[in-house]
Amino acid sequence: MRGNRSLRSSLLMAGSVTIVLPLLILILVMQARIWEILKSNVEMEMQREIQTADQMLSMMMDRYDSVLSDFCTDEELVVLVQQINNKRDVLDANSNQLRRQLKSLCNRNDEVEGVTLVTAGGQRYFYDRVSASSMDSVWAGHLDGADLDGGVHFHGGINLDEGEDGSGHLLQIARRIVDYRDIHRDMGTVILSFDQEVLWDTISSKEASKLYICEGDQIIAAENREEIGMSISEIPTSGISVLSIDNTVTGWKLYDYYSMKEFSRVVSKQTTLMIFLTLGFLSEGGIVVYLLFKPIFLQVKQIEAAMIDVEKGDFSVRVPANGKLPREVVTIVGGFNKMVEKTGDLIEKLKTSAEEQRNAELSAMEAQIDPHFLYNTLDTINWKAIERDEYEISGMVCALADILRYSIRNPGGLVSIGQELYWLSQYTMLQKERIEQPLEVQTDVPEELKGCQIHKMLLQPFVENAIKHGGYQKEGVCRLTVRIRRIEDQIYIMIRDNGKGIPKETLQILNDPTKRLEGHVGIYNVRKRLELYYGEDAACYFESRPDIGTTVHLFVKAIRGEEKTDENCSSRR
Repeated sequence: MRGNRSLRSSLLMAGSVTIVLPLLILILVMQARIWEILKSNVEMEMQREIQTADQMLSMMMDRYDSVLSDFCTDEELVVLVQQINNKRDVLDANSNQLRRQLKSLCNRNDEVEGVTLVTAGGQRYFYDRVSASSMDSVWAGHLDGADLDGGVHFHGGINLDEGEDGSGHLLQIARRIVDYRDIHRDMGTVILSFDQEVLWDTISSKEASKLYICEGDQIIAAENREEIGMSISEIPTSGISVLSIDNTVTGWKLYDYYSMKEFSRVVSKQTTLMIFLTLGFLSEGGIVVYLLFKPIFLQVKQIEAAMIDVEKGDFSVRVPANGKLPREVVTIVGGFNKMVEKTGDLIEKLKTSAEEQRNAELSAMEAQIDPHFLYNTLDTINWKAIERDEYEISGMVCALADILRYSIRNPGGLVSIGQELYWLSQYTMLQKERIEQPLEVQTDVPEELKGCQIHKMLLQPFVENAIKHGGYQKEGVCRLTVRIRRIEDQIYIMIRDNGKGIPKETLQILNDPTKRLEGHVGIYNVRKRLELYYGEDAACYFESRPDIGTTVHLFVKAIRGEEKTDENCSSRR
């Protein structure tokens, strides 16, 4: 029992290490991979969002700059500003005309909160769209044209108190008035002002992120107005991923503050799920390993018990197979049962063969007659026939003596094909005298094969069967053909007769090595001899067609002879 528990413990430990450990490693790898994928997705999402915001900001600023550029190069505007700069403003006619143009520009662009024009002499003209006034405006007083020198200039603007003039934080675009007749002459500057909130109608951010537009370190545009004017460094970054990009059109900087709370929540959820899965797999793995190896252990014990019975000589024992076990275990059980079955059959065959051999030896001993007595008796008959001029009888007696001598000397031994053909010619000569109709025997054997060796009297049963069951059943000449060829490492022997053929049922039995047909004992015996002499290197089968004849196909292993002439048995290449 201790041995049983030790084996079971070993199997359970091996199963746990084999199944659970790789599973844990797989779960950890998957968790790390999921974290990397989620983080990469967040970074890609932030990158797309800030790039989209940057492109939209550039498009809006380009559009405002285009409007402002057309206005600053308008010839009528240039003439009015030039006359004002030259003090030629009679009754403020030019100033009023200039204010009307500023109003028209503002009204044509809904997003524009106001337009301011500062001449080279410092005179200031403006139009406030919200108050619809060119004379009174809170934000207009905050503009300083001295800070807006140069070509196009983007400015963070001014931050108005909540409710002042209905405006919030204004952004400005400034551009010089250009006279193409003298582009270097300073005529003045036009400043376009718009509320920063119009940006968020085009630039949108997701719920988890916040976008900021900064000029330097100061926030000049944000979805939350309270954060405008603060330093970007004052925005909390705990649990926040920050990405920034420089806008090449305005020189401002965009910041994307992405809250990692959702990311952390997903990762936490995945981690919790993985922990529960790991615990579940561990529990399930332990149960599965136990249930899996328990029947395997029982099966091994059954095999062990069966082996003990086999050692005691009981070959009838079989291990019951459990088809629910793994394929390898089922294969082992099936292989063990087949091995025991074949071993038992082999032992039974050996016992039967030994018994048959013993009976054959007893029969041979009982039927044994002194060969010398037979030879002397046949010799006496031969001389009696010669004295009476019965030479045909003398020839038959001599042939019979040769046959007896050939069959008695070294029975079952190896002889050359040439010797077997000579003995066959003596045998067929006697058969010609015995049967009523003529018998013609044709042999077709290449000379180089006559040195090959086969077992003695291997062809006789087939020739006898052809004459007995073929020649007697047909009128006319009985023809028998023996043809021998070499096919690779085998000798192919064909024996054909022109008899009436073999019935289909009889042919099936003759081609079944396991069956024995009444009246064809010689064929059954020669099959047994082929199995004993050559094993799996021999084959024999019959073909027959009604009223045409029967053909025997025999294949045996090619064996070289010991004599010099037998060297011709080697195959030709």
